[in-house]
Amino acid sequence: MKIINHSAVCPWPPLRLLNWACIATLAMGASSVWSQTAVNERNPLRFRDVTQSDVLALPAVEIGDASAQVSPSNEPALELTEFIQRALDISPQLQQVRAQLEMAQSGRKIARADLLPSFSLRHATGPEQSQALQLAQDKHTYRQSTVRLTQPLYNAPLSHELAASRQAETSAEFRFQSAYDNVLMSVVRSTVDVASTRLVLDFSNVQLAQLQNILNYLETRVSAGAASPADLERARTRVLNARQIRIEQQAAYRNSLLELSRLTGLTPLAIRLPDASRFPDVAVGSPQLQTLALAQNPDLRALQLDIEAQQSRIKAEMSKYLPVVGVSLEHDNSKNVQGTNGPHTNTRALLVATWATSLGGKEWHQAEQARAELRSREAKLTDESQRLSQALEGDMALLQSAVLRIQTAQLEQASAAKVVEAVAEQLKTGRLGSLLDALDASERFFAARQRLVQSMGQNIKAHAQILQRTGQLRAIKP
Repeated sequence: MKIINHSAVCPWPPLRLLNWACIATLAMGASSVWSQTAVNERNPLRFRDVTQSDVLALPAVEIGDASAQVSPSNEPALELTEFIQRALDISPQLQQVRAQLEMAQSGRKIARADLLPSFSLRHATGPEQSQALQLAQDKHTYRQSTVRLTQPLYNAPLSHELAASRQAETSAEFRFQSAYDNVLMSVVRSTVDVASTRLVLDFSNVQLAQLQNILNYLETRVSAGAASPADLERARTRVLNARQIRIEQQAAYRNSLLELSRLTGLTPLAIRLPDASRFPDVAVGSPQLQTLALAQNPDLRALQLDIEAQQSRIKAEMSKYLPVVGVSLEHDNSKNVQGTNGPHTNTRALLVATWATSLGGKEWHQAEQARAELRSREAKLTDESQRLSQALEGDMALLQSAVLRIQTAQLEQASAAKVVEAVAEQLKTGRLGSLLDALDASERFFAARQRLVQSMGQNIKAHAQILQRTGQLRAIKP
């Protein structure tokens, strides 16, 4: 990463020519836009209301005081759905869970194959020596061929194992859905972070330009003996602090771009701003939301199926005390068996019953082990259900607070814009009423705009998080 430390100049080329009259115009325009936008829970302020455009350019940024240059490009702006599709194609997490699903599917097929007919073919030949009592040793060539076809009729352990494998397969499918939702949520969060940090970086550029103009004004006044050096240093301190803020925002913006690139493998030059209005609606405060989350959350459904699969495994262990019944069709062809004799053929249709048990209680202890695992899974399901309910309540509170914060930040920004406008008029006339008020005006204007954008991002992320917890996020289809 290249660290650049230029002299105290206004960082962006458009801002180098920016004077307080231009800044005042921007402030009045922002105040007018935000004052005319009705903010309520159903239609909160959106990113596009701030930028007055659906598209946001993403310049390459170097950490320091270097300019953030927007490279001209004919490439169209990428949308959230395009990022999602790309992330789903390359996500290592999704590939891992998909492989686990394929393993579960193979396990179910293996368990099913144990209950299907099995075929065996055996052929043996070789020299044999046979000797009966008081008879000479007989040397001959032994040969035997055996064909068997067996079919289990009643095998309770294998039947329960098949049921457990089917439940494990369905559980793996829900875990795949959960991983799918996690990828979607990561892309939504990353896209919102890119938009938020990009806008806040612009705000920090404006703040630095405002404070730099005050510093230039005071330098002129000090050289003429009309202002004290202490006031000049006070303004210089604010400028240096604004530079630090700008560097922090550059780092945050660059990190958010790197995260989006890691998730999608793309380095976009422009994006379409994310908008929560394109998501399915959320009935905040509705009692049905908790019920929906507990019923539809894929992680909880996977845990519930894990419990059912473990119950089937307990039955499989206990059913080992039962006999196993099957049929066997056999055909033998042998020659020179137990001496020199001619070939003979045996064909059999058998009903075979087998019962075996361990005198050391192996089956019982295996069942006890499976019961302990069942209790562990039940406790985990209870814990995850409680965590989900708590997290959902937190997300709903976060969503409601984001809407209220947007309203408050909008009013705060409008008031701060008026103060910035007044300071700009004073600088135009060459009579700055209060240095501290002028310095505070720029910082408060930046802080209000920063809080506004962060609240917008929080609103989108909380909305998406609720959709994920209730199993509805996959409605955002690429």
